[in-house]
Amino acid sequence: MELNYKRFIQNQIERAKSTASEFISSRSEEQEEAFIELELENYMELKTIADRQHTSVDAIVNGIIAQYLTSDPYEPTPISVDQKEDNPLLYLDGLCKL
Repeated sequence: MELNYKRFIQNQIERAKSTASEFISSRSEEQEEAFIELELENYMELKTIADRQHTSVDAIVNGIIAQYLTSDPYEPTPISVDQKEDNPLLYLDGLCKL
């Protein structure tokens, strides 16, 4: 009876290890997969362009994203002193960003 109990415990431990291993491997696979959902019309237009250029939609989209990220679109517009005097919250905003 004790032998059966030990086998039962060992089987449960092995099952738990197997389940944990599958869970960990499936999570790492999910993290590696990244996708962007495009509207159908945009995808079809990009597909047409990609076919003409003998490339893929993925390559075009990655190129567009790279251009966008290098264009530095997040430059704050400078706030004039007159604007700050008219709206004191702009002073506070500027102090918070420092």
